Amino acid sequence: MSPTLSRAVDWLRKRPAVLVAAAAALCQMNTFANQPVLDDGWVIFDNPLVKSLANLPRILLSDYAVAGAATNAGLWRPVTTLSYALNYAAGGTAVFGYHAVNAALHVLVSLLVLCWARNVVASVDPGREGAASLLAALLFAVHPVHVEAVAGMVGRAELLATLGALLALHLVGTRRRARWRLPAGLAAAALGTLSKENAAVAPLLFALVAVAAPAAAGLPNRPGLRAGERRQALLHGCAVALALALAAGLPLLLRPGGHLGVPLQASWFAGRPRGVVLGTMSRALAEYLRLLVFPWELGLDFFYAARIPFVGARSWPAILGAAVWAPTLAAGLLSLRRAPVRALGILWVFAALVPVLNLVPTGVLMAERLLYLPSVGFCLWAGHGLEWAMRAIRERFAASRPIRTAAGAVAVLAVAGLASRTLARNADWRDGESLWRAEIAHAPLDPVVNNNLAVALTQGGDLEGARARLFVALRVAPSYSFAWVNLGIVQQRTGDRAGALASLARARALAPASPRAWFFTALVLADLGDLSQAVDALARAEALAPEDAETRFRRGDYLLRLGRVPEARRELELAAQLDPWHREAHALLESARANSP
Repeated sequence: MSPTLSRAVDWLRKRPAVLVAAAAALCQMNTFANQPVLDDGWVIFDNPLVKSLANLPRILLSDYAVAGAATNAGLWRPVTTLSYALNYAAGGTAVFGYHAVNAALHVLVSLLVLCWARNVVASVDPGREGAASLLAALLFAVHPVHVEAVAGMVGRAELLATLGALLALHLVGTRRRARWRLPAGLAAAALGTLSKENAAVAPLLFALVAVAAPAAAGLPNRPGLRAGERRQALLHGCAVALALALAAGLPLLLRPGGHLGVPLQASWFAGRPRGVVLGTMSRALAEYLRLLVFPWELGLDFFYAARIPFVGARSWPAILGAAVWAPTLAAGLLSLRRAPVRALGILWVFAALVPVLNLVPTGVLMAERLLYLPSVGFCLWAGHGLEWAMRAIRERFAASRPIRTAAGAVAVLAVAGLASRTLARNADWRDGESLWRAEIAHAPLDPVVNNNLAVALTQGGDLEGARARLFVALRVAPSYSFAWVNLGIVQQRTGDRAGALASLARARALAPASPRAWFFTALVLADLGDLSQAVDALARAEALAPEDAETRFRRGDYLLRLGRVPEARRELELAAQLDPWHREAHALLESARANSP
């Protein structure tokens, strides 16, 4: 090794935070130009709450699904929505800012993993915390299962929730007696839950740390019922856990609607027996563990929905799933005294998954983004295990430098391999067409996947390809209204205006409360030259979505063409007010004002 390289390696070895931050940031550098995909549209760019900071009171009081899908009904995430509003105020629809914030949050969480893992290992195995915590944080920084949470702009909820939960544990779990740390930790827990509901598991995670590594939870002794000092530690730990439970749980009780989970009609297992929920989630839990250990086959929610059908609790898939996760859970419980750090890592995974196992109804079977917080435990287990193995090899083969070098190379290759997989998966997220083409290989008949690929193909100008995908979607799900809307758009662009009107009429009949069909019906009518009926159709769309700036802009445009200038001005003023970054609305409004008598 050259002297310069040797000095650089020594410099990095003494600054693990720099190495972790660099690894986390570099793995996300190829996401900054990625275009909006998945739910980025309705959560951010089509969300009326995000488009003006004047909406702050409504952001704090409104349901997360104000502009979105039924599967997100009943959710309240004001901190996440506010972060998007700040992004929008700073840069409008420019994607760089959203990706930069997500990458920065991932770096912060990775550094928190480094600090937290160091505290845990130091409290149990003093002297081994340096390498173990560095390996844990590096694994977290580059793990491919995090791509959906970081590369997808809408994944920010996972980043903020994990940041809040980890920061809360770090602040309340120190033995330093600074008075501000406990209230700051409780505030972090509350903000985490206000970012996404799964951060409410923070009290359970604190309890695990208190049992496995008491000093890392700020306890002077292991909690127990026998000796006085242990009872005192138990009371102290219970008090902190209760305070965390109140801080993290109160937002769940205060949220709009005041109920846990999504409504029954939005639940993935809506109306299915409890045995089916338990059996199917047994299989899903095994799949979650597979993703943490072997994250090479990755996909979206639809991939896992196609891979994991509904099964009963006594079915073979459920039993085989239990044969994977039950021994893993047992190993964590049985090794609490013998190997507390690795036991904590295992139990952390299971505890952090509790909110997403459909014990409380959710709108998704499973998803990779939901592993962002649970993976902290896996990385602690793997980092500590790698450090233990490397130390054992060094001691066993002290006289054999090649073997010791090979052991270090294995750890480096493991991190490098995960990083390369992350970079490759990030490329799938560069735009809608790339992402949905990757997903359709996993779920070729899923109607949502085919519909969304059709939308991307339409935007790219491949109208025949889009038509073929929509025919697949409608063959599988004839009542899928969004597919009928998108078929109408394709037919309009290919000149089949009669077919477009028929498809859009079918969409309106299937989903009379959806504004999309009325909006695109208006575009077809305007294309036919019937501006008067187009204005009426947009009025119907406005009644269903009064805060949609694009609808207001289009109606103002058509009214202006019809010579109805005062009405056009009102519509354009509303469009400019709803979306300050809508340049076309502002330009047309100036024109309307200039032409007003």
